[in-house]
Amino acid sequence: MIIRFIATLGIALSLSATAPQTARADAGEILGGAVVGGVIGYAIGKDQQRKQQARTTTRTTRTYRPGIPSTSQGAQTQTALNYFGYNAGRVDGQVGRGTRTAIERYQASMGYPVNGYDFQPYQYDFLNQAYYWATSGGQAATQLSGQPLLMAYRRQIQTGTTLAATPQVAAPATPVVTPQQPVVAPQSEVAPATSTTETASNSLPTLFSGGTARPSLANRCSAVMLQTSTNGGYTTLANMSDPDFALSEQFCLARSYAMARGEDLMQNIQGLTPDQVSAQCDSYGETLAPQVIALSLSSKADAETQMRKYALDTGLSPEDLAATSKVCLAFGYRQDNMNTAVGSALMLVAMGEPAYGELIGHHLREGFGVQERRDLSMQWYDASLSALDAGSQAVFLPSQSDRPQLLRAAMIQAQ
Repeated sequence: MIIRFIATLGIALSLSATAPQTARADAGEILGGAVVGGVIGYAIGKDQQRKQQARTTTRTTRTYRPGIPSTSQGAQTQTALNYFGYNAGRVDGQVGRGTRTAIERYQASMGYPVNGYDFQPYQYDFLNQAYYWATSGGQAATQLSGQPLLMAYRRQIQTGTTLAATPQVAAPATPVVTPQQPVVAPQSEVAPATSTTETASNSLPTLFSGGTARPSLANRCSAVMLQTSTNGGYTTLANMSDPDFALSEQFCLARSYAMARGEDLMQNIQGLTPDQVSAQCDSYGETLAPQVIALSLSSKADAETQMRKYALDTGLSPEDLAATSKVCLAFGYRQDNMNTAVGSALMLVAMGEPAYGELIGHHLREGFGVQERRDLSMQWYDASLSALDAGSQAVFLPSQSDRPQLLRAAMIQAQ
């Protein structure tokens, strides 16, 4: 249960009475502040540093083209560039000459247009997708490093071969919260037969149990980014000819954005290592698995109502559950654990953040982590976009003001 997750997590932080305002930076938001009594405690400290980051980003926006990452994204870019041997120098988040030179080396090796001042989103996304893959098992599997590792990743995407990385977490042998089905057996059933019946009742028979590999969203997004690179950039309202591919691009962009925000949040978690948080998020995903399964079987209204009721039954505050979900959403995507990712997105919607419903629409449309239901996906897309129209806060690429219009146009054409 979620309660068990909270008890295991057990982080006690001393938080101030008021939370600082969220600082926003260019194409990426930096979440400041903390949730009082949060499940995964956010350290409040460094408020002045947050404000300085906001001021620095403002100057950066005036100095560089929009494609140059903000302070938070800059640090992620430097980390990935250094990992693959492009030598961006010290990781400080400041995009200076050294970082731009490293970007140009990366662009040249990938065959992109070389301009350190024009770091296109698809170039940034592919770099970070490769970094997440490599650090999640790709490097260990290939035994390569530096640029050869990046090129091996690209070759596997181009050829459509399975990428070596941390596999998606399989369903546990003993369900954590799945209600046990009643055992129907004759009164005269002897003990051994009853035991057999109980075992069978816990797992309904399926001809394909364990025999079919689940599709990898990480692999799919890597292929999408590669095609975007070939196309010369992301689909826009002006040039959209394939609405399905446009939606896939936006899906992968939102996924990358969620992972990037998770990296920011991890820096503020005290008392747990990333591996420990990852393990807790795995448990969180197992807990929410029944709600994830129900997404393919229920209307949006019913699925959201059931999740809200489930959250209420835990006795935890919406703030605590939302804080946990934002971190676990990132870990779920990084590890290709769809129960964790989809469950976290659904919890966020239930806790009053409807913009995350876009992710559920994407998952239902493409069938990652849930059964493909394009009809239901449109309910989630429409509700998410309608919430944005009504003034809800955008959570994915908020600086791109025309993104909702692109999503709606693609959604309508894809029906």
